[in-house]
Amino acid sequence: MDDWIEAGATAMMSFFAPRSPADPAQVSRIKAWAQELLATDPAVPMLVTELRCTEPGCAPLETVIALLGVPGGTVQYTVHKPLSDVCRDDLVGLRPKGR
Repeated sequence: MDDWIEAGATAMMSFFAPRSPADPAQVSRIKAWAQELLATDPAVPMLVTELRCTEPGCAPLETVIALLGVPGGTVQYTVHKPLSDVCRDDLVGLRPKGR
């Protein structure tokens, strides 16, 4: 029983462990690629972030691009790899999540 509790605590700690900050230059590159390839208006606020994915079969880290304040609500795109590994080609043909 103690092993199970210890294993659970370790998993919990790693789940909440602080992540290293995103590289601002990489975030800027992804935003520029998104504006170009997704044909977004530069005035539309864009959020680029890296999230842990907990769904079965999902990559441990994924990059989310969200367009805020667009008609119909926020539009979200997901690249199933860490932010640091995203390249321009990953955004080619990207489709919004849930639309």
